Amino acid sequence: MIKNFIKIAWRNLIANKLFTSLNIVGLAIGICVCITLFACISYELSFDRMYKNSKNIYRVNMQTTAQYNYKVWAGIPNSVGPAIIQSIPQVRSMTRLIKHDFGASVSLKTGDKNFAEKGLYLADSTVFNLFDMKFVEGSAQNAFSQPKSIVLSQSAKQRLYGAEPAFGKIIYVNNRDTLHVSGVYADLPANSTIDCDMIYNIMDSWMGKNVYWSNASYETYCLLQPGANVTKVQVSATGLIDKNVAKDNKYFTNFIFQPLTDIHLYSADIREGYSGRIGSISTVKALMFLSLLVLIIACINYMNLATARSQKRAKGIGVNKVLGADKSNLLMLFYTETALLSLIAIIIGYLLAFTVKPIFQNITGIKLSTSAFLEPVILLGLISTWIFVTLVAGSYPAFSLSRISPLVLMNKLKLKDSFANFIRRGLVIFQFASSIILITSVIVILQQIRYVRNRDLGYNPNGVVAVNIKSAQNKQQMTAFMNGLRSMAAVESFSAVQSIPGDVESGRSVRKLASDKEGMPVKTCHTDGSIVKTMQLKLIAGNSLPQRLADGDSTCYVLINETVMRYLGFKSPQDAVGKQIGTEMLDKSIVSGVVKDFNYQSLKTEIGGYIYYEMNKAPESLSTLLIRYNTKDLPRFMQQLQISFKTDMPNSSFDYEFLDSHIQSLYASEQHTAQTATVFSFLAILVACLGLFGLAAFIAEQRTKEIGIRKVLGASVSGITRLLTKDFLRPVLISFLIASPIAWYLMNKWLQDFAYRINIQWWVFVLAGVTAIGFALLTISSHAIKTALANPVKSLKNE
Repeated sequence: MIKNFIKIAWRNLIANKLFTSLNIVGLAIGICVCITLFACISYELSFDRMYKNSKNIYRVNMQTTAQYNYKVWAGIPNSVGPAIIQSIPQVRSMTRLIKHDFGASVSLKTGDKNFAEKGLYLADSTVFNLFDMKFVEGSAQNAFSQPKSIVLSQSAKQRLYGAEPAFGKIIYVNNRDTLHVSGVYADLPANSTIDCDMIYNIMDSWMGKNVYWSNASYETYCLLQPGANVTKVQVSATGLIDKNVAKDNKYFTNFIFQPLTDIHLYSADIREGYSGRIGSISTVKALMFLSLLVLIIACINYMNLATARSQKRAKGIGVNKVLGADKSNLLMLFYTETALLSLIAIIIGYLLAFTVKPIFQNITGIKLSTSAFLEPVILLGLISTWIFVTLVAGSYPAFSLSRISPLVLMNKLKLKDSFANFIRRGLVIFQFASSIILITSVIVILQQIRYVRNRDLGYNPNGVVAVNIKSAQNKQQMTAFMNGLRSMAAVESFSAVQSIPGDVESGRSVRKLASDKEGMPVKTCHTDGSIVKTMQLKLIAGNSLPQRLADGDSTCYVLINETVMRYLGFKSPQDAVGKQIGTEMLDKSIVSGVVKDFNYQSLKTEIGGYIYYEMNKAPESLSTLLIRYNTKDLPRFMQQLQISFKTDMPNSSFDYEFLDSHIQSLYASEQHTAQTATVFSFLAILVACLGLFGLAAFIAEQRTKEIGIRKVLGASVSGITRLLTKDFLRPVLISFLIASPIAWYLMNKWLQDFAYRINIQWWVFVLAGVTAIGFALLTISSHAIKTALANPVKSLKNE
């Protein structure tokens, strides 16, 4: 019997090529989207689950005080890990991780080659066992058995040495530290939060030897005993704070043990982490929602088109009932038809997913390998999707059509489809309401991104290139390079800094002298007197920092922003100039000038306190040179810059970054969100319009006789076109009224993530509605005009 059902279903599909084509295209698009997004979701959920002890590994985060707005930090003091091991028996092992120079790019020299590297970490030797690192040269047991050892990932080894063995090779870091390669480990998986390319022993550095409870820059991972009570371990760890930190120095209150498998998706609001592989659970939920939405819209198309054909199939169903078919037989027939059609769509959609994978990666920023589509969970998902589509899309047509009475054969019973019409209108409303919500989202997201790009940051990042000078071997090299810059016509100014804005500045406190014990948290950056000109900061009082300091000058000169000025209680910027303030660089620092507040971080964060400073024997070195240029031939200027750098610093790598590109990278996730929303909006509207196109075709066919009579009686083409389009536009207009408040709520909630954001304007909703209506009109009008232009004689003859 199943074989007969399949034959009949296939004949029905072949006999109605338009219906079949529209549904296959719509379902194939929905399936392709679902498969691709499910692969992304599966990849995001798989992070860090490949490690043998992943269920028992936790990162130790800390909760800060009101001074730091109660934020949770991934970075903690380097003394915490050793203290936990000594005091808490339930903790089997721990490792500390910190990027070299707190995340600044480093210059490597090996042989006669120079390289720039951002993935150099310091860690305890336990890191290799904790994260199951497999060595292809050397071994985990002996990796750090000798002092000044470094291990490389396979990709880093390939980059430095090609096919040659790396074991025993010498690497110079910033022309200061000499390290010996003691091993090479297999690349960590792409779905690993830990992303080290190179690791050397933290105990070979002051960062491991000098333990303290102040600076919180170290990620610490603990392996707990199986079955350990995490809550009790957290309480015990938190108790170490009272034992080791004086009450006046407490800027964190407790430790939070975060499961390793939660780090990737649940760290968006956690600060001070080093991994570049941080995702968001909200992104996963959005992808899941979008995939289901497009699939449901495709299912709705099938339901609409199938019920629209009820009059055409009524007699066939009546014949089946007269010949003895009962309701269960007809249900099986209609479900078989849906299953066959959806199976074809799934096969096409699955093959299409492989084709569009590179495009999808560029849109969403999520990298997928081809093998991701072959995972058992995806193949199982395909089967589940097939069942879901068959049951959901086939349910209403199956039950509504199977109820048709055999009396329709004798025209004794008029086929009642008012309920079917009601359902179809409701489904069309759902389709276009979803589309309008997506269109509104796209417009708001693009507006916010444009606002971010065009907002006055308080400085000018355009026309500035940041060159890494950390590896300069001596002052003479730096002097020679700077003299070369002065001779270049394209160079307007330059300034040596600790870091570019929002990168690796130091976190400190500023205090009101004598009376203030807690102070205000600020970012500090060591620099020189050209910083105001180079960054084009807005100096509102005083002067920039001194250009040069006398050798015996022990003063710390500071350039503060308005936020710091207000906290310190100065009545005006002019009042602050020349005054002494308390900083962690020096108890009595002198204010050289006050600059207007500027956004040194992304616009998701409110402007905080910021201090540029200059002093002899500064605690931080000048590692970056900001160069403001003005040229129409940027490639030639960069070539000149590189030649000059290589001439004056032959043992250093030429590593640079454009400041405006760095600023834009802060909003990469929002850009991908905008692109994703745009594509899904287009797909949702496309699939919805496919349904409208089919509905218009079938309804125009059903009203052929009516239209013929109207034309004979003198109806115009425009009048008939309006007649056929108004019934479709009404549900689209209703969908606009439903979608607008929902879209406003969702986008207003999304904008809350930004400290500086746009206001959603009324015209956004109008534009979204007009766009949806415009697509609907284009879809419907083609059939409406074609039907209105048809010869009424042929219409009546056909009837």
